[in-house]
Amino acid sequence: MRFERVPPGQAAVDLDALGQRSKLGGRPDWDQDDETPACPTCGEVMTFVGQLDSIEHQSQTNPHSVDALSGKQDYMFADVGMIYLFACLEDSQVAAVLQSG
Repeated sequence: MRFERVPPGQAAVDLDALGQRSKLGGRPDWDQDDETPACPTCGEVMTFVGQLDSIEHQSQTNPHSVDALSGKQDYMFADVGMIYLFACLEDSQVAAVLQSG
């Protein structure tokens, strides 16, 4: 996987490219409703760090595809889900949210 800086005004990921929607920074591309967490220490909304897609989603267009029936999918989260990572930079707290696709 390679992360590249995206020019302003362009989308970082293709939301229809399941398995290829991982990114760092910007805003989360929620699969469901916004679940941005609050810091457990200060109560402020946490900063979005990145999202990690189910990179082994079986698809003809996904270069990381792994056969769903092989039992070898190590990075498939909750039916093509996404893990969203957040941090409170003031209190050094981190949080993760998992949503299913």
